[in-house]
Amino acid sequence: MLNRETGRQFTGFSLIGVANTLIHLIIVTGLVELFSVHPLPANGIAFISANIFSFWANSRWSFQAAITSQRYVRFLTVSLIGLAISLIAIAISETLQWHYLVGVLLSFIFLPFITFLAHRNWTWKTLD
Repeated sequence: MLNRETGRQFTGFSLIGVANTLIHLIIVTGLVELFSVHPLPANGIAFISANIFSFWANSRWSFQAAITSQRYVRFLTVSLIGLAISLIAIAISETLQWHYLVGVLLSFIFLPFITFLAHRNWTWKTLD
């Protein structure tokens, strides 16, 4: 059962995730559709942009923790694992001849739960 603090953190994480998802989608689709960038590098550029926003916003609001380089390394590690999963989803979508956004959508469905737990239990865990 979730306690009140975990619920508050998850709510903040989720709301920031919605904003983060919009940032990511706007960038990736803009690069692909307007500038004919291949979906894989477009997703990488969108990831970097959204990642910076997400770390700052979650540090400030969801977890109310100091922004430190050690914490960002942890955040980036979890995020890069998420990026790898996202890129694999896009590659699978293309292999199956689905639209690239199917892979992006699949990663947006599964990654929030995995990353919340990893960030809560590692990234924003009290640093010794």
